[in-house]
Amino acid sequence: MEVRDEIFDAEQMGEQLKKLRNSLRLSQEKFAERLGMSRDTIYNYEKGKTAIPHDLIKRLCQEFNVSADYFYFNQDKPLIEETTITDSFTKVLQDCTDFEKQQLMDMLNIIRRKPVAV
Repeated sequence: MEVRDEIFDAEQMGEQLKKLRNSLRLSQEKFAERLGMSRDTIYNYEKGKTAIPHDLIKRLCQEFNVSADYFYFNQDKPLIEETTITDSFTKVLQDCTDFEKQQLMDMLNIIRRKPVAV
């Protein structure tokens, strides 16, 4: 059985890196700072001028919760989901009955009251 090395497309991987960075709403400079490297290095990775080292791919997967397939094969989306507490609450609220919604409102009103000094 023959084993052959896969050749990965540096430009495709760079595009995926750029998508990840943009999903985090970070500039190249801030992203580079967060990773402890220069902005030029990030630029070169994103443009496919320099291949992204495997150890950096591993680090990106761990730090930003993405799969390696996202970079190597462009087969899945980042595992990051940009949901806010408001989005989550809205989804849950849609499944509530009117009675449950009223109970939630009552609880929120209790929580929002200022504590009374005793």
